[in-house]
Formats: sequence, structure tokens, C-alpha cells
Amino acid sequence: MGNIPWVPVPGVPAAIRDRVRARRGYEEIIYLISPAGWPNYGDELIARSWLRHLARTRPRALVVLDCHNPGQAGLLLRGIHPRAVFVDTLWQLTQYASNRTRTDGPDPDAPWDWVADAATRFGPAPRLAEGVDVFRRASSVHLLGGGYLNAVWPHHISLVAAVAELVRSTGVPAYATGQGLQPLAGEPARSVLLKAVEEFSVFDVRDAASLEALAGTPAVRRTGDDAWLGLDGRDAFHMPKNPAAGGGVTLCVQGDLTEDFTMRGRSGAAALAEFVRATLDAWEVPGDAVTVVEGIPGRDRDVPVRLGDRLTGARTIPFLDLWRRGLPVGAGDTWISTRFHPHLVAAAAGDSGVAVIPRRDYYATKHESLVASGSRWTVVDDPEVIPDRPTTGGFDPDARARLVADKRALADRLYPRRRF
Repeated sequence: MGNIPWVPVPGVPAAIRDRVRARRGYEEIIYLISPAGWPNYGDELIARSWLRHLARTRPRALVVLDCHNPGQAGLLLRGIHPRAVFVDTLWQLTQYASNRTRTDGPDPDAPWDWVADAATRFGPAPRLAEGVDVFRRASSVHLLGGGYLNAVWPHHISLVAAVAELVRSTGVPAYATGQGLQPLAGEPARSVLLKAVEEFSVFDVRDAASLEALAGTPAVRRTGDDAWLGLDGRDAFHMPKNPAAGGGVTLCVQGDLTEDFTMRGRSGAAALAEFVRATLDAWEVPGDAVTVVEGIPGRDRDVPVRLGDRLTGARTIPFLDLWRRGLPVGAGDTWISTRFHPHLVAAAAGDSGVAVIPRRDYYATKHESLVASGSRWTVVDDPEVIPDRPTTGGFDPDARARLVADKRALADRLYPRRRF
């Protein structure tokens, strides 16, 4: 039997509704939207966490992950959910509508109306008709967490607008989880976002500033970053069997989004390299006691390369090894990280560290949200002041357990286990 559209009936208990769906040959289509596939350690970790949850609770559903690069995402995330497929329908529409090199078509300064129309109606994007059809038939739509709906990438507001339009046209439930909206997009994107959020059944954020920005919207709640969902299993951390005493330093320092970072007359990646050099010198850490990890392949090599001989003997863990084996946590190392998710995971494992803010309007909210939730990491506000080497650890076990439990409770509410 082919797919049969489902029209929800108000007041029908969920258990009865599910049995009726099964008997009618209804295929549940869970539509996930994520910036996965770039690849970026945090985005991939979040996508993997949700796919694992759905493999436990919705193994028979067709799970569609609409992402940046479905080819790479399909490889990185293969085998996690038995019926997962990877597409880029909404991301293609969003990129096309914001392209300023076109001579006609959607207005790149206000692309969301066209994207919302093209995602929910056959005609505007005929080459993507198959993808549009799947989106239109979704049983639920879910924007996975991350920091991609803000002023850094205002055209991504088109993703939210497309979901809101689908809700208005079909009544499908829409969710967003673990969202970081800082820095808030300027007008008119901000108003588009706020209006679209009103159509969501749940719009969960990860920090206090994002919660405040959406104050008064009934669907809004805050349970922290989505990566907490993935830190509840036995394989959540890659921890050595015999941790080193004292340990060295692990670096995860980016080369992108660093233009605002300045130190001693330098800016950008050069300034970050100077900060890392000065910190390692102050802590008297030799190069062969340093481990370099890639959160984004390639881009997290820029600063270590600039450090040159200062890192002689250092160990480098490329992204692929990091992804396959996990972050090297629990070895007694002190971390220096600009990346948010290595801070979250290493601190959750109990490691001490320093969070360096390469771009204040974007990364300050991210790192400070972890400190507000219990991370004992030092956050560097003034790069001219070299921090003492921290020894206080990361999250205590109770704080970590609470954050994991809050996210797991939200996941169970959105996707309770099916009996068929």
C-alpha cells in the first residue's frame, strides 16, 4: 500500500491514533533539518545523537535528514538509523535564494518568502520536486540544535520560514531543539524568525539570551545544547584505560570566524596563535606534551601550523580519527578550545580547560552558557591577560546528569517509543 496522507483528529488519544495509522499503511516520515555534513564535530555529534534516539524509539519510521552535504553526512552517519536517508532540499533552496550573483529570481535580501513557497508547493523548484514531495508529506519536522539561526547566517532564517509555512498548510507538528539564536539577526530577518516560531509546537533553546529573545512565545523552553542527548551512553567519551598523571594540553583552536580576535597588534588566526604560544609558555608546556584536535577539518590546522616549531613533537588527531574514536578526554590534559562542543564534551568528562572567545558576539554566549550550567572552565575575555592553568575540572557528575536528563526527557516527549 502506498503512503496515505494523515489528517490529525483533535482529541483522539495518541495510542489509538498510532494504531489507526499502522492499520491504514501510514508511513511515518520524521523530517530532520541540520547543518550536518560540512563536517563540523558539533553538528555531526548532534545529528548522530538524534538518529540514535530515533533508532531506539522510531526504528520503522522513514527518517529524512536535510543537511548541508548529504553525501558526507550519509557516510559519517551511516548505519545509525535503519531507515535514514540524507537530502539537501531545504539547504539548496536556501542557498539559491540568498545567492547574490543571480540576475533574477528571489530577492537575496529577503529570501524566506520564496523558500517557504518553493518548499511547500510544486513549481518554483521543479528540479527538487521529489525532495519537496517528501517534505510536504512529513509527519513531523524538526530543526536540530546548533548556532546557525542568527546574524552570522541570516539567510538560514529561510529554513524556519519553510517549516512554519508547512505547518500552516498541513498542520504537521514542528519542533526545534537546542537552538542558539545569538547574535540575533537584524531586520527584517528577526521579525520573520519571531513570526515563524509561533507556528512551532516546541521551540527549545540552549542559552538564556535566546530564551529571553523569544519571551512570551508559548512553545519556547530551554533544555541546553542538543549534544547532551548523546552523552548518556557508555560510548559517549573516549577515555583512556590508564590516564596520565598530570597530563599535557589539548588544543582545539579554529582559524575561521576569528577576525575580531586581537592581541599584541595582531588579529585573526595570527593573534590566536600568539595567545596559544604565550599560554603554553606561561604554563611551561613543551611541544611534545600537546595534542591538537580538529573540530572542523582543515580550518583547525591554521593556528597550529602558525605555531611551527613551538609544537615540535605534538600529536595531531585529524577530524576523521576524532569522529571515529571520540574526543581524547579523561587523560588528565588541560584543554584550550575556541570550539563550543569540545568544551561541552571535555568538561562533561571532567577535564579542566580554558575557553577562548574568537568572536565575542557569537562565541561568548555559547561558552558562557556552559559556565552558567556548571562548567568550571575559565573563559578568556581579555586575550592580553594570560590565564592561570586551571585545575578545577569541568562539570561535576550531578550537573552533567541533570543536563543529560533534561535533554533526554525532551527527546522522549517528542518521540516516545512506538509499540509497533
